[in-house]
Amino acid sequence: MNTQGMTEPRWWDKGTRFLHMGLAGIVTLQLFTSLGVEAPEPDHPLPTGLDALLLDTHEWLGMAALLIVLAHWAWSAWSNGGAGVRHLLPWRAADRRKIIQESRDIISLRLPPTGPGAKLPGLIHGLGLLAVTGMALSGAVLFFWMPENGKITAFTDGAKELHEFIATFVWVYWGGHAGMAVLHHVWGRDGTLRNMFKLNADKS
Repeated sequence: MNTQGMTEPRWWDKGTRFLHMGLAGIVTLQLFTSLGVEAPEPDHPLPTGLDALLLDTHEWLGMAALLIVLAHWAWSAWSNGGAGVRHLLPWRAADRRKIIQESRDIISLRLPPTGPGAKLPGLIHGLGLLAVTGMALSGAVLFFWMPENGKITAFTDGAKELHEFIATFVWVYWGGHAGMAVLHHVWGRDGTLRNMFKLNADKS
């Protein structure tokens, strides 16, 4: 959708907030279930009991995460104004200048702005969403192509290593994103957490 000349909304639309809630919840569950997951190893007994339950839970939550992240990208592509892909991947010259200014504000110990008009947070959100997308896609490869006996092929081995590599960035993004949201809510007193998780009304 062409967004040139349109005024950026002051806050997130209801669809974006709904998808954000789903993604935040399921990524959090995925990260913490991953701490107890052990993938099947070749020539080793298959996991049983709690280990098997954790693995199954992690795998099926991963499929749900993939659906949500793809829906998020589709919604961002469809959304108008600053709430769309342009917010997640701010590529225009004006956006880059705003990113530089917001970076200087952080260096000066001023909180960056929130909402669709904020470019530096938008870029960080976009990079985080790309990392979650890569993690979900590599997990889907393991879900569909790795045999239960854990025998590794070059294809699944590459997906497994990529999945574990990206997980580090997702952990960093999850911690930084949650920490900044709490900082905005407590220090900035701008109602960030309340407004992001409020679905009963859109803010203009």
